[in-house]
Amino acid sequence: MSRQEDLQSVLLPMITLLVAAFFVAITAAQNPDGLLARITSFVPALSPMVMPVRSAAGNVAWWELVVAVGLMLAAIAAVIRLGGRIYAGALLRMGGKVKVKDALAGN
Repeated sequence: MSRQEDLQSVLLPMITLLVAAFFVAITAAQNPDGLLARITSFVPALSPMVMPVRSAAGNVAWWELVVAVGLMLAAIAAVIRLGGRIYAGALLRMGGKVKVKDALAGN
């Protein structure tokens, strides 16, 4: 970020995703065995909010927890790798703003 004000525009998609996950979790609390709750409990961005709700209702098999945690760990590893590559690509450049495509390209 060149300025602190730019940080809000970068964080907006993540905050939007968090709010959407919260609303999905509220919906899942009303029907923990529903199709929406079962599907979103395996989506890595939504599962940290939805799976605890389903677990509290007692409607989750042990293998569902294992799969949700595994998918979340894989997503975390992928995001860290992608973020590291973008950071390294942007760090090596001097001057103005760097596009994500250019940062991913590396040297």
